[in-house]
Amino acid sequence: MLIRIAALGLLLVVLFRLFRLAMGLRHAKHLREAARAAEEARGATVVAELPLSEAEVAFLTEDAEGFRWGSARLRKDAIRGARLLVNGAVLQEFALEGSRLPTPVVPEEYEGRERWEVGVHLADGGTAVIPCGTLREGVSREIAGRVFEAVKAAARGAAPPPA
Repeated sequence: MLIRIAALGLLLVVLFRLFRLAMGLRHAKHLREAARAAEEARGATVVAELPLSEAEVAFLTEDAEGFRWGSARLRKDAIRGARLLVNGAVLQEFALEGSRLPTPVVPEEYEGRERWEVGVHLADGGTAVIPCGTLREGVSREIAGRVFEAVKAAARGAAPPPA
């Protein structure tokens, strides 16, 4: 009889922890959806959710002026080209007509996981890097592809007409 009571107690503890985990995940999803709705109500389009760290996720938003993620901002009219990068190696690139991208740097050694980024080249010669994560199973690859296409479309739509 004592073994059955102990087993029942253990079962109740496990079920309670699972319930708390499920409610925590549901609450986090609700907060993320509320933040997304607030961004969209502000007039911005959410392009992607960028995993900045294990615990932090930021929205990459696009509005009439440009892109914003976390505290970083990128103006559309300053974009001259971009590169889709995995561990520093170039997978895709584009440059606006009349613009040349700098020579790519030598990729870093493989660190055991894929690090996806979009390097955006600016009119002033600088570069802005949009981190797209190191998540498994193609999640970061999908985010990086979506970000790259959004930057490319925005640059071509906001580019000044060739003189």
